[in-house]
Amino acid sequence: MAIGLSILFGVRLPVNFNSPYKATSIIEFWRRWHMTLSRFLRDYLYIPLGGNKKGQIRRYINLILTMLLGGLWHGAGWTFIIWGALHGCYLAVNHIWRFIAQGFHWSVPKHLSKPASMLVTFICVMIAWVFFRASNTETALTILRSMFGAHSHIPVAQNLLFSDKLILVILLFVAWLFPNSLQIIGRYEIALGNSAIMTNVVPKWYQWRATSIHAILAGCMLAIALLGVLAVGDGAQFLYFEF
Repeated sequence: MAIGLSILFGVRLPVNFNSPYKATSIIEFWRRWHMTLSRFLRDYLYIPLGGNKKGQIRRYINLILTMLLGGLWHGAGWTFIIWGALHGCYLAVNHIWRFIAQGFHWSVPKHLSKPASMLVTFICVMIAWVFFRASNTETALTILRSMFGAHSHIPVAQNLLFSDKLILVILLFVAWLFPNSLQIIGRYEIALGNSAIMTNVVPKWYQWRATSIHAILAGCMLAIALLGVLAVGDGAQFLYFEF
């Protein structure tokens, strides 16, 4: 949305998201999620703190400090601090695991290890998102307990229909398996650094072109999006109004 709006004003923005939920590790997640923020945190916080130049222990401390400050960047509250601390610990554990794994030769087939790594990464990211989105830590802990089955009496969990669960599963597979919007429209280089998204992995027939068929499909998708907005109504506030 931001890239499309900027083009209307003749400005090309850099790529900022690259299917982050396809990441197979937290390290990869931060190379895909909010890429401009990740580069800022790396260049202006992590590297000035010493980066990985002062030993492994200092590296892990620098990672945690960087992500703590990244949490505070989003807002001055305990929920954002915990979110940053979690991602800092995730990154430290990820680097420790890679350091330990260098001496081993794993025999796990890639078609099993990749989905398992993606699932573990996804669950860790979802746990951290609860703190990011919750109004306070008490609410976050209540939601986490319900996520792991401790509070089945919570109305949201009780009233979730089978069709709703099915839609969630379908959307999860869309996020994991489908190409993202920049890959689909990659032939037009609408964003700076779009070549890094590896548009060649998307079949040619899937890539958007300025044809009547693609225009009709785009119009249908716009209509569905507008219907979704109307269905939600005006009660939902845009998340980033809080920042």
